Amino acid sequence: MRPLRLLALGAAAYAAFLLATLPAAVVAPRLPAATGGQARLANAAGTIWNGSARLAITARGLALTLDEVRWRFLPSRLLAGRAAFAVETRLGELRMQAEASRTPLAWRVDELRGGGDASALAGLLPLAAAWQPAGTLAFEAPALAWDGERATGSATAEWRDAALALSAARPLGTWRVQASAEGAAVKFSLATLKGPLRLAGNGSAPLAGRISFSGEARAEPGREKELESLLALLGPRRADGAHAVEVR
Repeated sequence: MRPLRLLALGAAAYAAFLLATLPAAVVAPRLPAATGGQARLANAAGTIWNGSARLAITARGLALTLDEVRWRFLPSRLLAGRAAFAVETRLGELRMQAEASRTPLAWRVDELRGGGDASALAGLLPLAAAWQPAGTLAFEAPALAWDGERATGSATAEWRDAALALSAARPLGTWRVQASAEGAAVKFSLATLKGPLRLAGNGSAPLAGRISFSGEARAEPGREKELESLLALLGPRRADGAHAVEVR
């Protein structure tokens, strides 16, 4: 083999080695610029193909820090035309796992599953800290996709045996949210599976805009007095006895 060809093969092998072992800490400082300052990595360890870090996200009025994000490259997905990573995250007592990938046309998240202690909601919504949420959260989304303009997919979340510091009733109930991405917005519905606090309604979360929700809250027959103060906080009482819950 000619020396020039040997040199080229050696250089290619060395470049592949460098890419395969590129530390995640080298890439982390570039993330803020790539995301317009909406995402930052800290304590990055491992490589860009198999590593971990803390992730801070600031977007659309939301500010949260994931205690740990772990990722692992899935080379077999290249055969299907996808650059994919297995991702696991932790926020307090909440844990999530999914497969995140990029196709030539869109970003995808598949087989998303997670859950944990509802007290972690205080980390997502600081205003919820005063309510001291308790119970168990569970959520899943079989497939979500975003092509830069439109989103598709569906997701389900449940708050089981929910409890709040503002009410002595425990548990208040088990509630389910079902969401469906429809182009530039996510439509969702809220329903009660069981419990004395009956919640129901529908809402929309535009990908560029404010969340809106219209629904109602009412007490299970015989529990009205027990939940009176909490219902008053949720919204004004209507003539039919339910309390209107509106978010605009």
